[in-house]
Amino acid sequence: MENVLFRKYLIFLSTFIFSGCVAVQNGIFPEARDHISEKQFVIWMLSDIQPRTTLERNVFEAAVADINKNIPHIDMGIMPGDLLKSRSNDADFTWFKETRARAKVTDWYQIAGNHDVRSGPIFYKYFPQPQYYAVGYGNLLLLFLSDQSTASRTDISDETFLWWKDMVENNREKIIITVTHAQLKGSGLTGSFLSSRVIHNSKRFEKVLQKEKVALWVSGHSHLPQRLSGTVSVQKNLGGTYFVNVASISDELFLDSESRFFYFKDGSDVLWMRSRNHSKRLFNTSLDIPIPLGRSFTWSSGSPEVL
Repeated sequence: MENVLFRKYLIFLSTFIFSGCVAVQNGIFPEARDHISEKQFVIWMLSDIQPRTTLERNVFEAAVADINKNIPHIDMGIMPGDLLKSRSNDADFTWFKETRARAKVTDWYQIAGNHDVRSGPIFYKYFPQPQYYAVGYGNLLLLFLSDQSTASRTDISDETFLWWKDMVENNREKIIITVTHAQLKGSGLTGSFLSSRVIHNSKRFEKVLQKEKVALWVSGHSHLPQRLSGTVSVQKNLGGTYFVNVASISDELFLDSESRFFYFKDGSDVLWMRSRNHSKRLFNTSLDIPIPLGRSFTWSSGSPEVL
């Protein structure tokens, strides 16, 4: 109930404060189809599934059915946390993994959100991975940082931060994407002024971003409609990083189930990001956004590799 009330508050606030405010420059994807011709790499970004009842499982099942029928090719799926509700059991995880396995997605990667941490060790029983890890593909470097406490905010240890800092500083030739459950306080995303919506001690990361290049920072947690301004932001004072909220696979408050798709083209320095409405089974073309990467994406003939 607390999360539902919070979400209502943020939607109300966003409507009045951010209405008419443009955080990034939108584009028109249908006019740029040549961008993804030939060699392309497609990532499905989705988070905050966490069905509260067995009846609510149909929302994720419908999203999987949507992409299987309507999206011809997906190379990678990334989940920035809250895969399941707090205190989920074996039956919940079994359903989740079986449903996800039906999606026509080549490789899956995920992190723990605060609700996943609240389920205890069972999360890592079904997803045996470190709390932080990296995945490389071509010249893409994806840095995954799980939530590490049961608090509503995201807690990331200093050990994890130092690992992330080292990876950023020693891979300047890469296109770096960071994945966390909550957003940075200085991200400019809606809700960043609330401690429960952000990464605790965000300044550690922000000081690095002022000196180093991270192309994108992907998060979930806030469950806001993607049509609202403030779900995507670019911060020039943080190295020009684009911050993107990809939530949520949920139809709470009679809103639609949504996710995002990233389209990379070999040799292009522009990523096209699209907003997918699974409830309506279509892309919201008014939310197509071209994102400059700072360097051209390099295709790989191999598979993504956990580093």
